[in-house]
Amino acid sequence: GITSNSYYANEAANQVANEELVCDFISSLKSGTYSQDGEIVIGGTKVYTAGGTSTTGGQKFALTFFIIGTVGLAVYAAMLHSQLTKGGKADLSHQGGAM
Repeated sequence: GITSNSYYANEAANQVANEELVCDFISSLKSGTYSQDGEIVIGGTKVYTAGGTSTTGGQKFALTFFIIGTVGLAVYAAMLHSQLTKGGKADLSHQGGAM
């Protein structure tokens, strides 16, 4: 009935959308914009090496520095949190003041 017709219409629209994506992918491969692996091609070279990239020493250092820094800041935040919440149950009268 009506439900099956709308189902098939939806499937047809989905098929058309998928075909457009595939055609766009093929045209980007033909133009040399992207490689078959989805990597961006810079400079128009058509030579692809699988797994040919590696990290430099500077990248390794920066990654290690930021990981250690993040862990250090997390520990510092936990320490500050415990100091702030340690005496949180005192009434206002027990806190002292100028009055």
